[in-house]
Amino acid sequence: MVVNAIADILKKGKRFLLASHKDPDGDAIGSILALGETLILSGKDVVLFNEGPIPDSFASLKGIERVANSINPESGFDALFVLDCASLERAGNISFHLTKIEPLINIDHHKNNSQFGDLNLVDPDSSSVGEIVYRLIKLADLPMNAPVAENIFVAILTDTGSFRYENTTREAFHIAGEMLGWGVSCWEISRKVMDGYTLKKLRLLELMLKTMELYHAGKVGLITITKQMLSKAGADDFDSERFVDYPRFISGVEIAVLIREIGRDYYKFSLRSNDWVNVADLANHFGGGGHPSAAAFTREGRLDLVKQDFLSKARSFLDRR
Repeated sequence: MVVNAIADILKKGKRFLLASHKDPDGDAIGSILALGETLILSGKDVVLFNEGPIPDSFASLKGIERVANSINPESGFDALFVLDCASLERAGNISFHLTKIEPLINIDHHKNNSQFGDLNLVDPDSSSVGEIVYRLIKLADLPMNAPVAENIFVAILTDTGSFRYENTTREAFHIAGEMLGWGVSCWEISRKVMDGYTLKKLRLLELMLKTMELYHAGKVGLITITKQMLSKAGADDFDSERFVDYPRFISGVEIAVLIREIGRDYYKFSLRSNDWVNVADLANHFGGGGHPSAAAFTREGRLDLVKQDFLSKARSFLDRR
């Protein structure tokens, strides 16, 4: 089995590179920090990589100072682990160079994963990659300590939306409960990672809420964040993390949409569903992907045109019921 082969590599290898996707979320960061810490405890040489800046909400996680945003991919690694990436390109501009490291081990839980690794451990039934990392640690008999536990807890907490999303399972609760046994404080982690709003983030939220629009008899709730709004609030892209949930809170909304300007005539659409629409399939129509209840894609073009194109396709999904 592939999971046994990966566990064997973790036990026998001496030097590893761990990478996650750019613009990382709690699952991406928590997973590489947890796996990195347990390997370091085992006496391994480990390099952690994530392209670009780390969101402020993760700044106090144990081990975060080890995450580099530049590496030499030709410096003699025994294996490369890419975590929480549906495709290798999600790791960023360095993705081409990462293919030079063998074996490339792909660990993910996205259903649309492209199976880009030499070894692929992809489990869409797992709540998070952090949950998969936990099972690998157990299987490989790697050590556990408080920092490992904290980061596994962060991965599960964030990807289940504080245990509110439909990917919250009995197993997710079981693992999270075990992590609490290592001294993890649910309250402290939630405050730091989920609820730590800065003043600039609240100012951005105020501007964003004024853009709220409802379409298709109130079944689509849409909000927009522009570069101008970010500048006015003194905020950055990371400050909009989880803002897509706000239209999701509106009674009757099935599809929540956050359109964020990421360049000139270039936009990222973040999607959430409340019940039955598979937004991963909807995002896939535009070259994106994700989970049935959480997905994303990017589009180029004038905002009014790309918005109308999306709304037209969203209507066809809503009309299926």
